Parts: sequence; structure tokens; C-alpha cells
Amino acid sequence: MRNSNRLIVDMSDNKSIIVKVVVPRRVWETYDYNVPRGIAKPPVGARVSVPLGHGRAVGIVVEYVERSDFELKDIERIIDEKPLVSEEVVELGMWLSDYYHHPLGSVFETMLPNAAIRGQPAKIEPEKQWTLVEQANPATIRANAKRQQQAWQTIREHKMVRESDLKSLDITRSALDALERKRIVKKTDVALSQVITPSSIAPTVEQKLAINAIKSDLGKFQTFLLDGVTGSGKTEVYLQVIDEAIRQGKQALVLVPEIALTPQMTNRFHERFSRMAVMHSMISNAKRFETWCQAARGDMPIIVGTRSAVFTPFKHLGVIVVDEEHDASYKQSESLRYSARDVAVMRASKLGIPCVLGSATPSMESVMNARSSRYRYLQLSHRPGAAQLPTFHVQDMRHTQVNGGICEPLLRTIRKHLNRDGQVLILINRRGHSTYYICTDCGWTANCSDCDVRLTLHEVPTRLLQCHSCGRRYQPVTKCPDCGKKSIATLGVGTQQVEETLAETFPDVPRHRIDRDSVRTNRQLTAMFTRLQYAKEGLLIGTQMLAKGHHFPNVTMVAVIAADNGFLSTDFRGPERTAQLIVQVAGRAGRAEKRGEVWIQSYDPDNPDLRSLVRDGYGGFTETELRLRQEANFPPFGQMAVIRAEGPDERVAEEFCAEVLNALRQCDVKVYGPMWAPITRVARQYRFQGMVLASKRSQLHDALKTVERMRPKSRKTRWSIDVDPSEMA
Repeated sequence: MRNSNRLIVDMSDNKSIIVKVVVPRRVWETYDYNVPRGIAKPPVGARVSVPLGHGRAVGIVVEYVERSDFELKDIERIIDEKPLVSEEVVELGMWLSDYYHHPLGSVFETMLPNAAIRGQPAKIEPEKQWTLVEQANPATIRANAKRQQQAWQTIREHKMVRESDLKSLDITRSALDALERKRIVKKTDVALSQVITPSSIAPTVEQKLAINAIKSDLGKFQTFLLDGVTGSGKTEVYLQVIDEAIRQGKQALVLVPEIALTPQMTNRFHERFSRMAVMHSMISNAKRFETWCQAARGDMPIIVGTRSAVFTPFKHLGVIVVDEEHDASYKQSESLRYSARDVAVMRASKLGIPCVLGSATPSMESVMNARSSRYRYLQLSHRPGAAQLPTFHVQDMRHTQVNGGICEPLLRTIRKHLNRDGQVLILINRRGHSTYYICTDCGWTANCSDCDVRLTLHEVPTRLLQCHSCGRRYQPVTKCPDCGKKSIATLGVGTQQVEETLAETFPDVPRHRIDRDSVRTNRQLTAMFTRLQYAKEGLLIGTQMLAKGHHFPNVTMVAVIAADNGFLSTDFRGPERTAQLIVQVAGRAGRAEKRGEVWIQSYDPDNPDLRSLVRDGYGGFTETELRLRQEANFPPFGQMAVIRAEGPDERVAEEFCAEVLNALRQCDVKVYGPMWAPITRVARQYRFQGMVLASKRSQLHDALKTVERMRPKSRKTRWSIDVDPSEMA
């Protein structure tokens, strides 16, 4: 281990083995350790227990070296006889640290399951099974050997028992060992097989072209952008490609952006494949680690998971799929600020395998990569069968009466669809009842005491004011705290107020509100969507939770409320996210034989982004948006990073942010800031940021390298580098 006393240790005389170890803590460097005689040489990717400071730590061996300039301590114990992670995953960790300018130890802390960091034993070897030996004589089991008798009886009944079933069957290893010695049972590796149910769906011409193109590149690196309109059958393409990869003895990784989408995807996969596993934040640490080990030893053919599943080690990974590749959920917003989509592409490149990026609304970066031929472009422009794409309309609100956020002409259109036994989906991406709680006499506004955020009024289940940044709640006042007058009013619309308005207008129509206030768990969400698939009438009111990947066969109309907020956002990605959300939610309309309509309310119907989207679809919006990005040299035309600093002391946080940005100004990049973050204070932390732009990626990274290890004077000040930011918040 490193300290100030230098003592060069050399292994050229074969007397010492020196290894570099990454400790999963917030440290930049690896640590050198000596492997004492009598201990086997630990393989790269294996965990070891090492002394660190006054304690011990679990680390990953990443390299062997012939000499060290430090006085070394000995490894205490080798935890894994075989590597827990492959050399490919170790190299991926090194790349992550370099690309995102993040401490190497913290990178591995993010990549590894908690159980692995705690040193829990990994089961890398194939699972064992016990079967009866033919013509064995059970009479050799003594009558008083109850455990052996029980084990023999159970194996006889089940024909075979697996290691993972021993606890549930109440069989002890000692009893099995005794039966093995008597040659009554034999132990072998579990022969794992994947049963594949043939597809009952005949692919369309476009699907067949996409499937054949990806299949032909199995075994070599190629990134495919599968641009498929909602309902065009992208999942069927994934399934058939993975089918071929599994038949070739390979494994598959499928990434989805959110936990809410995981059950739907896994249900589709379970219908086709007998063996697969899921990985997301709701899975227990023990189960996640078990799945990790199964994938690492090649026992688990398919993993479907959210963002962090991209780090799962595989023995024979053959294809990676990133569904809804545009989704901002793939970007980690704290600590290691990685993009799972970009990591997936890099990992596929290192392994020499195809990576499929699927979306109905591809990100601007992916569109440009396809145009520059870095990605191969595949398109699904039609829905299978009789399903037709919805028509788009803009409802001009400038001269209309508005009731609870919905104008009268739109209410009339909703009534027409309800009268035709259609469901109507209303999207408003703001939960709560009202977004402003103000005094109409003096202008006082209810704000959070810990954040510079206006409080949102919630009417159900109880009337209260809530901060949507820190979650703090307040009792609503009836008198203004500043002027003392009873002039309190509410402005702005959320899902609860829209539901209230629709209840008054259509009292006999069933309503379903889906937001984080009404649906709190993944189980509730899945149950709700299952019910809605079979409902034949009703109003669906909700946030973006309604927009992603759900099948509502009876929805014939989608209404989008308050879309102007996104198109006029100060965040340069705001229009892109808004257009993607509109197109995604539009895809819920007319997915069966009924053609759908999409109505977008707007006070700014001449907005160029909105006009392009309605007139020419997402492709038209893309052209308009790319022109605007190119003029500003914003991604994907320029390279960007955001420097963020926050702390309880406003002056200290701002000064440190300025210090980092001033250092960057000495490099070949453009620097803007420091400036207040869009939300200037959250949970009593003052937030500042600056923007760094470069024409070339190498220029950006060379500059960031000069500041990555700067430290604030105050430990209470936190800061980060965000490469390829997904938002400017």
C-alpha cells in the first residue's frame, strides 16, 4: 500500500508478485499490494481482501506489475478463485473513469453490486445437481440416519435436485456427501438448456429486413439505429435477433429505461424464452448478485434490466439491445454521471458484437450518428395489420375559454370520442392540483423554505402544499403572511385539477389518474395498466408515466395539455424531450383498428418546432431542431460538459465553481459561467453551474483532465463534471 516511505519492490527476480487493486471508494488511484508466498496468484477481475488505512477493504485486481515505488502490504485473502468480472468489464471501468472524469474507485463502486463490495462469496462455478445412481443399494443407509433417508427419498421423488433447491427441500450438504461416499447418489453439473418457443407472428417486410440485417452482423461490431414508429413491432425484431444469438450459444442484454417498463418487456420475453432474469433497483442485493454470477458463468442467457444492468458481466455476450434509446432515464444524474446507452455502444465495440438502439423518437445524437454512417439505419415506418398512425392537430388557445386547463373546443372533441365508445388519454406532465399559490393583493407566492421552488397545491388525498424538489410539505394558509389579507388564489394546472374538471364535465364517465401521487409502487402501476388494457371506456389522466410503451387498444384520442412549457424551455434539450413525449404518448392512440387523433393545446401555435412536428412528424421536428442546434454549436454538433457546484454557503459554492471554470478558460474550449442553476437552491444547497463547449471531443477531454482532481476548500461543497449532459437543471 502507498505511503511516504519509498521502498522499491521488484518482481523481476520472481520473489514477489505485485498487483494493482481498485478499491470501490471515492479514490482516483489503484493501490499496489504484494501477494505473499503460499497464496495463489489472484486473477485479474478477482476480489481480494486488503488492509487499507486502519481497516480492511474489498478490492478488484486490475493489473500485475513488475515493480512498485511504494512500501507494500500483503493481500490478506483472495475472495474469488476465478474472476468475478472479466477483463473486458475491468477495461470498461477504466474507460468510464477516463471518459466521465470520475474517480476510478467510485466507478467500480457504481458498477459492482453491494453484495460484491461486502465480500459475499460469488458462485462462479456451474450449479450442481444430484441424481440417484442406477442399481444403488439404499439398504446401506442406516435406519437412524434420518437426514440421509430424507435426502434419498426426496431425490427419488424428484428424479433430480439442484443446489439452489436444497434449502427449500430441507436437504443438507452433509447428508448428500454421505450418500455420495456410499455411491447412492452422484453429483454433476446442471445441464442448462434454453427452450425457445417459435414466434407465432409473421414479420412484416420492414421487420424482416431489419431482422436479417442485424442477424447477418452477429459476431461483429455494428450499431444499429432501429427507428420504428410506435406500434411498429420493434420488440419482435429484438426477440428474433436474440433467438438467433441464443441458438448460436451467445447471451443477450436488453436495457429498458424504467422499472415500469420491465414487466411488459419480461412478459414478452417469457412467452418466447424459458430462461431469463431481470435486474433493476427493486431487486434485492442478494438476488442481483446471484444474477450477476449466473450471467458471468454463462448460465443465464438473457438479462433484461434498467440502467445499471449495462455493467453485468457475461461469459458469451452476443448482442445488446437498448430499447427507447432516447430516454433521459439512461443518464445517471449523480455520482458517476454515465449514459447507459453510450456505455452499451462502447461495450459492444470492445466485444465486437452488435448493439441495437430502438426508438420511435431517436435522440439527436443517434440521428446524426446514423447520417454520418457510424450507425446503420433501419426503419419500421408502418404498424402491422390494419392499425394506422394517428393524425395530429393543434388547438389554438389564444381566444378560447379555458376551464381547469382545458379549452372548450377540446372538451367538445373529447365528448365526440367518448360518445363513440372510445377512451381518451389526457397528458399533463405536472402532478398536483395547482402550481401557484399566491396572494392576488400583494403578489406573495408560497415557496419552499429549503428550496427556491414554488409550492404545488395538492387537493387529494389531503389538502396540502408540497415542494416537488425536496418533498417537504406545508399546511395551506388562508391569510397572506405578508399583507394579512384573505386574497389567496391558485394558478397553474396539474393532473388533479384536470381530473376535477373532467369529473364535472363528464360525471358518468370512469376516470383513471396515473401519477406518482396515485400510483406509488411498481406493482400498483402494473395492476393499473392491466386493468386499463381491458377497459372499454373512460378518461385516462396522467403524467409521462402514461406515455411509455403501454398498450391501450381502446384509446382513440390523446390530448396534450401545457406543451408550450417544454418548447419554450431554457434547457436546450427541452424541445427535444417535449416532442419525444408527444410522439410517444400519441402512439397510445389508435393501436387497434380504430384510427386515433392527437390534439395539442398551445398558446404559441406558430412555434417552429411545434409546426414541424404536427406537419411533418418527428422527422420534420428533427430537421428543424438540428438546424437550431447547429447554429448554436450545441450537441450533436459540438461537444459539451457542465460543471456543477453546490453547498450550504452561497459564496463558497460560487467561488469554487468560478475557480474550476477559470482554470478551464486556459484551455482550448469555450466556457460560460458561473451562473445560477435553473433551480438555484434545493434542500438548502445553493447551486451554481457553468457550461464548457468544444468543437472536438479530444479538446473537451483534454481540458477536463486539467480540473478533474480539483478539491473545494470546504468539505461541505460538492461538485461534479457532467460529460454529455442530458439536462441543464
